[in-house]
Amino acid sequence: MEFRSCYESDIDCCAKILSEAYAQPPYNEKWELEHAIAYLRRFYKFDPALCFVAENGATIIGAIFAYSYPWHGGENCYIQEIFVSSNSQGLSIGKGLINKLSISKSGNSTWLVANENSKAIDFYKSLGFSDNGPYKFFHGPV
Repeated sequence: MEFRSCYESDIDCCAKILSEAYAQPPYNEKWELEHAIAYLRRFYKFDPALCFVAENGATIIGAIFAYSYPWHGGENCYIQEIFVSSNSQGLSIGKGLINKLSISKSGNSTWLVANENSKAIDFYKSLGFSDNGPYKFFHGPV
């Protein structure tokens, strides 16, 4: 198992994994592959130094796309996406990706948004993430 920097040439493979991951409950989202590629490519371009993949041999089995930004008191990091192929879940791949990000980023705070019905919530909490911070995320038809 290797955790390495993501290259732009990895994005198509990552998009396939993202599409498969989000097709599963509780998300049940249908991602067109071209949209998944465009989505990941956009966030890769924000901060490629904070995008990583997990490889088993020559096969990508997971990825994390994050970026940093200036904030009062220093730098913050935001995890835009983290996903692992369904047959590789439960093998500490997500933890390895977050550890790789942790040693590569600057600043103290890392933020992410998670589906409240996802089993990933317990995973994030086991790593020290909390849902009782000072900010709440909202969505709407604006």
